[in-house]
Amino acid sequence: MVNFSSYVGRVTATVLTLALLLAAMVAWRWGREEAYAVLFSAFLSVINMLILGGRLIALPASTQRAARRLGGAVLQRWIVTLLGLIFAIFWLHLPVIGLVAGFLLTHFIFLAFLMRERTRQRS
Repeated sequence: MVNFSSYVGRVTATVLTLALLLAAMVAWRWGREEAYAVLFSAFLSVINMLILGGRLIALPASTQRAARRLGGAVLQRWIVTLLGLIFAIFWLHLPVIGLVAGFLLTHFIFLAFLMRERTRQRS
């Protein structure tokens, strides 16, 4: 099994590094607002990953309580995501395309890390 804290640290560092690089390219090509949107959604995704990771570490032994805890984590993630997007769009007036780009970047990085970890476990 992977040491969770080091795994989350590697994923988070990769996400934030690539988000900064993507934001720099977006700022150069399309402007600052789009770059801020990419960074905002990348940070929001990292916060969501940390919420779920914190809940996964402290799962109780009882399957019923574990299911409730995971359900609560998923609900909490949705609330954080929706409130963050509402804040980004309506108060900060960040462009939606930049927000989508940041979310796609982070989710593809998460998927790549999961696939790499699955490949390691099988070999």
